[in-house]
Amino acid sequence: MTLAAHALDYGYPGRVIGRGLDVTLEDGEVLCVLGPNGTGKTTLFRTLLGLLPALSGRVSAGGQALVTLTRAQIAREVAYVPQASSSYFDFSLAEMVEMGRTAHLGPFARPGARDRELARAALERMGIAALADRPVGAVSGGERQLALIARALATEARSIVMDEPTANLDFGNQSRVLAEVTRLKASGIAVLLCTHDPDHALQVADRALLLRSGQVLALGPANEVLTDANLSALYGIDVKVSSIEMNGSIRRVCVPQIIGVRKIGVRVEISFEAGAT
Repeated sequence: MTLAAHALDYGYPGRVIGRGLDVTLEDGEVLCVLGPNGTGKTTLFRTLLGLLPALSGRVSAGGQALVTLTRAQIAREVAYVPQASSSYFDFSLAEMVEMGRTAHLGPFARPGARDRELARAALERMGIAALADRPVGAVSGGERQLALIARALATEARSIVMDEPTANLDFGNQSRVLAEVTRLKASGIAVLLCTHDPDHALQVADRALLLRSGQVLALGPANEVLTDANLSALYGIDVKVSSIEMNGSIRRVCVPQIIGVRKIGVRVEISFEAGAT
């Protein structure tokens, strides 16, 4: 067990968002959290990381109660990939990834040769080594997101918590991140991630946790939890989970009904005059 919550109430003083959550994350497991906007996924993640105090219950990392660990000890156990945002400082991507080594350094210590090697290897793993010397503010939001994942890899933590790791990424880079999640799982790393795309959970998750208004709608093996009925109830629209054949194997995909569309086959003609934009 790398990360666990028992009878967890989470939220803010005077405002409970979720109650009585029991969940564990095992070595080499991918657990995917899905839910509508505002359901408390980020608040839950921040509580599991010790960035917010639990209102009630217990969170543990590596078998130890989170409240007994220092920030450095937590960082060595659990790495965090937040949602990408703008940086107020123009660190290079390499310097930002090297920050993932902070928990392994003493006070006032600077990254050494091994720390720099691990940071460079993480950048290469995410396909952005060519941008190592580029300032954070001079790369796209998607490239910044890949660098945040590289920083988490550089920590060498046993588990990684990813808050919408594919946000701001194009289709190709989304696939790269999901492939990296699969490789992390194969190497024994536990991954807890949330996403707004059920297809991502269908591709990489061993188990899925569906949250609605802070309450657990379903928790269990992904193939059993990610059903038409559960996803329709979760998002409040009609959802169909279908199977397709791809390269000789069967893959499940999620197809939502487009709200308000009742007809198909409507012909639309658009013409442009010379010189128009």
